[in-house]
Amino acid sequence: MSKTSATMQLLGFPTFSTIEELSELIRIEASRLSILALRLERFYRTYRIRKQRGGWRQIHSPSHELKAVQAWILRNILDKLSTSSYATAYVKGRRLLDNVSPHVSNRYFLSVDVRNFFPSVGSLRVRRLFEALGYSRLASHKLRRLCSYFSGLPQGAVTSPALSNLICLRLDRRLAGLCSRRNIVFTRYADDITFSTNNRNALPRLLPTVYRILREEGFEPNQEKTRILGPRTQCLITGLVKNSSVPTFGIGKKKKTTMRAIMHNFLAHGTSHPDYPSEASIEGWLEFLRNVDPASRDQMVRYWTALKSKYPKLANEG
Repeated sequence: MSKTSATMQLLGFPTFSTIEELSELIRIEASRLSILALRLERFYRTYRIRKQRGGWRQIHSPSHELKAVQAWILRNILDKLSTSSYATAYVKGRRLLDNVSPHVSNRYFLSVDVRNFFPSVGSLRVRRLFEALGYSRLASHKLRRLCSYFSGLPQGAVTSPALSNLICLRLDRRLAGLCSRRNIVFTRYADDITFSTNNRNALPRLLPTVYRILREEGFEPNQEKTRILGPRTQCLITGLVKNSSVPTFGIGKKKKTTMRAIMHNFLAHGTSHPDYPSEASIEGWLEFLRNVDPASRDQMVRYWTALKSKYPKLANEG
């Protein structure tokens, strides 16, 4: 056994060099695994979904067979690796609230969005990641093929979130180092990067360097979505609003007002909203609030319960 293989086994990584060895580990025929890796266009379904803030997001959804292979790679390799502490999306045990909590005591915010985040993580970087773990060039190439599509990470593959976080390790470290010298707080929720401070002049000075680091790391900032926010503007970070009176983040008054109207119309008039077409979808949103804004959840649950008592017939039909 080579020194590299011994180290990989010690770390708990499955070891293989050929497609035949990988097929035995995954328990799929080698010929079928080769087809999955070579004819990717046959195993993806592409569609679009509307973004909450406008525009469309393209999704490449793998077939059940390819998804099962990717799930094996995720479970047996990628999940054994640690992401940076600044990455708050797609990490077990971390929540959306963890992305904003470090910023609660600050008054000035810089929000930077990365354009085409998943496709920007090129397949060559995926191969190099697997090589850095100790896999041979051939094995890394096969893993790259199974996890990539159109030379990037497909948004829809189960491996893409973990791969994006692992490949962004150096980006996170560089941005964290930049901020630590300036007493600036930094977090990254996938393609949404947030900086905050109590120094009103620090963030405009920081922005050009942030753009430069992003581009050096292979990402293009979406300058149209860059926002610098202060005490006199609504601070909206990854969908959560900073409370102006106490240092907390939540869904905000506007969202609560909108949801009350949706709930009332659903139960009083039987009309649904495109994003909340059923009682189950509304209650799913209430459950989402449990880890995001517990205080607002309690208010909204009381309102929802009162409505169901007031309009029992429609509630039962829903």
